[in-house]
Amino acid sequence: MDTNSKNESKEIPNDIQMYRKVEIIDSNSEEIVEEVEANICWKKTLGKIRPGSLIECILNLSIFSLGIGLLAIPQKVSYISLFMTPILIITGGVINYWTLTILGDASRKYRLAKYEEAVALLFNQNLSYFFSCVMCMNQLGVIIVFQIIVYKFLGAIVNKFFSFGYENMENFATRSFWGKKRVRIIVSYLTTYIILVPLCLIKTMSKMRYSSALGVGSLFLMILIILVQFPSFYYHNIHQRKHNINFLDLKFGEKMQFFQAISTIIYAFECHAGLFPVLSNMNKPTKVRVQKVLRSAILIDVISCMIIALSGYLSQPFDTPELIVERSAIYKGDLLMISSFLLFICTLVTKIGANYNGFRVTILNLLKYDIINYPTYINVIITFVTLSFTTFISSYFKNNISDYLNIIGTFCSIIVGIILPGMIYIKGNDYSIYHYKNIFTIIFILIVSSIGLCTIFGTINKIYPINKIHLFHKLMKKFK
Repeated sequence: MDTNSKNESKEIPNDIQMYRKVEIIDSNSEEIVEEVEANICWKKTLGKIRPGSLIECILNLSIFSLGIGLLAIPQKVSYISLFMTPILIITGGVINYWTLTILGDASRKYRLAKYEEAVALLFNQNLSYFFSCVMCMNQLGVIIVFQIIVYKFLGAIVNKFFSFGYENMENFATRSFWGKKRVRIIVSYLTTYIILVPLCLIKTMSKMRYSSALGVGSLFLMILIILVQFPSFYYHNIHQRKHNINFLDLKFGEKMQFFQAISTIIYAFECHAGLFPVLSNMNKPTKVRVQKVLRSAILIDVISCMIIALSGYLSQPFDTPELIVERSAIYKGDLLMISSFLLFICTLVTKIGANYNGFRVTILNLLKYDIINYPTYINVIITFVTLSFTTFISSYFKNNISDYLNIIGTFCSIIVGIILPGMIYIKGNDYSIYHYKNIFTIIFILIVSSIGLCTIFGTINKIYPINKIHLFHKLMKKFK
C-alpha cells in the first residue's frame, strides 16, 4: 500500500498535491481552499493559454470591452478636464466591477451559461424573451458599427500608403472613390467572407482565446505607438502652437456634451453580454477565481483608458478627433500611424468575432437549440446569413447609420449593463425592498441610466438639431 501511494504521489504534480494538502488540513474552510487553488492556477496559466484557464477568461472578457469607446475618450477630456478624467475612469471601473460581480455570482451560484437564463430564473420567461431581443439588437448594432469603422480604417490605410492627400479618413471615405457604393459593397463583402466568417464559425469563446489574445495584444501595441509618438505631438501642438490645455474647466455651459462625455467613460467598460459565455468555459468557477478574472479584466481596461485618455488628449488638445488615431499627422508617410490603423483593425475584427459569439448564443436560445451540442450546419447558416445581412447594412447605407445604431446600442447597454444587474441584485438578496442597500441600488440605477440617456438625447439632437432658444422664446411669447 505504501509503495502504491508513493508511486501515485510521484505522478501527481506538486501544485495539485499542495491543493489536496490544504483541502485535508482545513476541509471546512472553502475560502482558503479556493484562494490556494486560484493562486496555483494563476501561476500555471502565465505560460500557455490553456482552455478554461484564468488568463483565457481575462483575455476573452477584455476583448469585449476594449475598443471604440476607449479611443473616443480623449475627445471627451476637453469637456470634463484633465483633473476629472482619471476620477471618472476609476469610477467607471468600480461601477462595472460591481455590476459584473453581481452577474458573476449569479452565473456561479446557479450554474448559468447564458444571461437570458439568469433573467428567466429570477424573473419570468416573458422578460427573458424580451431581453433576448434586446441582446440581439445590441450585438447586431455593435457588429454593424464595427464593420463600418473597419472599412473606414482600411480607407485610411489606402489614403496614407498611396498618398492620396485627404486630410482624414472621414473625408477619404466620403469624397473619394472609397465612398462609392460599389466599392464599399465589394470591399466589405470580401473582408467579411475572407476574414470574418472563418473567425465567427468558431463555436465557443474558449476556442477563440488565441484570437482574443491577438486582439488585446494588437491594442496594446497601438497604445505603445501612441505613447512613442506622444512627445513629438505634444511638442508640435503645445510648445509650438501654444494651445491651452483644459486642466480644470468643467464645461457645464455645454451640458449635453458634458454629460455625453461622462456617459462615454462610464459605458466604455461595458462587457456584461460576454460575461456568461466566458465564465461558462471556466475551469472550476469558484468565487475567488471569478473575482480574479473580473479584477484583472477591469484593471486592464482602466489602465488602457487612462493612458489613451491622457496621452491622446495632450497630443492634440485642440480639435481632438472622435477617434484619437485620426489625429492630424505631423509627418508625411507616417508608417507608425499606418501601423496603428492596422493594429486597430485587428482588434476590431477579433471584437466582431467575440460579439458575434454572444449574438449566436442568444439566437440559439430563441430557437431552442442546445448552445453546446447544436448541428454544424445550423452554425454555418446562422453565420452566413447574419454576416451577409450586417455587411449589406454597413456597406449599402450611408455612414450616418452609425448614429442610429449608437442610439440603439446605448439604450441596450443601459438595460444589459446597469438596470438588469441592479434588478438581479435586489431580487437575489434577502433584504426588504426598503433596506438601505436596495434603496442605494435603485438610486444608483436611476442616476447612471440618466447619464446614459444623455448620450441618446445628444445623438438624437445631432441627427435632428433643435434650436432650444428659439423654442423657448416662442413659448414665452405664447404665455405673454
